[in-house]
Amino acid sequence: MEVSAPSIDRNTEAAVLDFLESDVGPHPADITRYVQRWQKVRTGELNAALGNGTVQEIEGDRVLLESLYEQWESVYFTIAEFEELLDDYAAFLDSRRRPDANG
Repeated sequence: MEVSAPSIDRNTEAAVLDFLESDVGPHPADITRYVQRWQKVRTGELNAALGNGTVQEIEGDRVLLESLYEQWESVYFTIAEFEELLDDYAAFLDSRRRPDANG
């Protein structure tokens, strides 16, 4: 039996890549800074997290990820899904910097 990851549509893929590349960054310190900013959004201290390419805003129980340059259609994640994305990206970046990391 072959197990495959669930597929995502091209728009969502473009949104996530744009967000991670333009607003978070490629280093563990970048995700740490972003998560600190995101916590301010979660507590209501900030209305949204605004980056170089996207804006992330809580609408009810969902997170709106919107392109600042209309490069892709806006996408929504549940708050849990969005925070899982952040956790997964942090783990990915951490695995890349460890000397024993594969690849």
